[in-house]
Amino acid sequence: MYLLLIACLFVSISNSQTMIQFAGIPWQVKNGLKLGPGPNNWSNSPSSVWVDAEGSLHMKIRKSGNTWYCSEVIAQQSFGYGEYRFYLSSDVESYDPEVVVGLFTYETDIREIDIEFSRWGNPANADGYYTIQPVVPGNQQTFIPNLAGKNSTHKFTWSSSNIFFQSYFGHYASLPSADSLVKEWNYTGNYNPPVGNERLHINFWLFQGHTPVNQQEAELIIKSVSVPTNTASVDLPVSTGMKISPNPFRDTISVELPRICDECSISVCNSEGQEILKKPLTQMKTEINLGAFPSGIYFAKLIHNQDVEVQKIIKE
Repeated sequence: MYLLLIACLFVSISNSQTMIQFAGIPWQVKNGLKLGPGPNNWSNSPSSVWVDAEGSLHMKIRKSGNTWYCSEVIAQQSFGYGEYRFYLSSDVESYDPEVVVGLFTYETDIREIDIEFSRWGNPANADGYYTIQPVVPGNQQTFIPNLAGKNSTHKFTWSSSNIFFQSYFGHYASLPSADSLVKEWNYTGNYNPPVGNERLHINFWLFQGHTPVNQQEAELIIKSVSVPTNTASVDLPVSTGMKISPNPFRDTISVELPRICDECSISVCNSEGQEILKKPLTQMKTEINLGAFPSGIYFAKLIHNQDVEVQKIIKE
């Protein structure tokens, strides 16, 4: 069963503003002028890349002065074989024909696994692409998503023998029936890359560095990402019936469960995603004193077997 795991997610930008924390993963934010792909100008400004209070990643193509800036984030480790899943909260079919959305693992230009959405400058092109680099016969599958909404789920499962791609309408904690399937493709060719040195990337950029035809800025929102070996990966929240009161609170919160459950615990994270308290829940109602911690926003994470629910709480 696919594990439902939610991290305490917050933007955590270093002094140089080149790192963020999203989906329990540290990501480097690309920054520099006239770099590929494109070439484009890339910005690590919080106006270009940030994580909101709900844990969603925002990436922008924006104009500052006379210069257009794109955005890219790069995971800082290899996750290897397994399933990579992306929950998008933007209508990828509505973007300007010059805009590209990339969800991919990359080591070199010939060791790359891509899910991309773009019309590559031509409004008549299909805008969905599964690609194994290099682009040679048999290494790419195109499709028209026809998503009819902002929410979609895209994944690939990578093994030594094949790479299996799927795209679905909507967001699901467990993938739904074939009725919601947009496209799937099983790659068994000769260009399956090795594992070990690849990094997971998400980028939002302009094809060949072109200015958008519509001259409009664009924004990509990603609700969550999960990776094979990341136990802190984000997935969609589940409702466990947990109630926390009062909220806002001064010193003590009361955690109520609809029933006594085995292996239940609560974890509290501060606004930097650091766990400050973890406690087993053995009763239907538990009092927890947080008076020693400063005022601000916290997140309470209820862990019940394989399910996790996160609630925002505020200390006055």
